[in-house]
Amino acid sequence: MSKLAGMTINERLFHVLIMDEFDTAILSRDQDEAIALLQRVELSREEAAATVATIFEGPGKYGYTKP
Repeated sequence: MSKLAGMTINERLFHVLIMDEFDTAILSRDQDEAIALLQRVELSREEAAATVATIFEGPGKYGYTKP
């Protein structure tokens, strides 16, 4: 079983030290990079794409606001 099993997406990103990269991808609206980063933490392409689409629909709801 993977070390990431049972972790939330944020926990996974933090655990593999790519949370800042993911935040940057979201803030710059780089869909491909955000999906690729989520795949690195063992989400399927479909799960990653759905997650990114959801965040892009309402970034403020997930704490993403441009400075």
